Amino acid sequence: MHPAQPTTDAPVGSPTDENAEIEAVARRLRETGDDLGRWYAAVHPGVLRLCRGFLASRASAEDVAQDIMLKLHDALSTWSPDRSFGAWSRAVVLNHCRNQMRADARRDEHERAAGAGWALEHAPSPEVAAENGELSSRIDAALQLLPPREREVFVLVDLEGLTSTDAASTLDVSASTVRASLSMARRRLREALTSGDHP
Repeated sequence: MHPAQPTTDAPVGSPTDENAEIEAVARRLRETGDDLGRWYAAVHPGVLRLCRGFLASRASAEDVAQDIMLKLHDALSTWSPDRSFGAWSRAVVLNHCRNQMRADARRDEHERAAGAGWALEHAPSPEVAAENGELSSRIDAALQLLPPREREVFVLVDLEGLTSTDAASTLDVSASTVRASLSMARRRLREALTSGDHP
């Protein structure tokens, strides 16, 4: 008899070897309300990382990650322990980020219509102005060039380390769609980062 294989579906923000501990903390928080601080400390870094990848903006990601942590906590009673906490929490993050991107697009459209678009597009935010890392800004700009599905696939597979199958499950698409989208995303990012045409 072979020993049980460790799961590869790590919770948001957790290396695989910490999976069982975070699952246990999430279960305890769900059932008794204990260990909120421990749960937050374990899960928040991964939520922030996903938000930054999906939204391609460090400043937006920090605000959205806080909202998502509240949403995850409030919705914890809806999480079925039959499903891994990682898969469930990634789906919550993805859906919230998609909603945020739609809301941002509507807001930007209204601002452009009101004539405020030019100033917002040309004036750097305080966070961007304070950033010293040009590479970080280039990567964010390159990620913004990707269509949403390609960005989501790239973040889940290349940044979060999910398999094509796990990413497909999170996105509710086929594994072949994930592989095709990932290939396109990598090509577009490579072109954007090696050419001088990035914003």
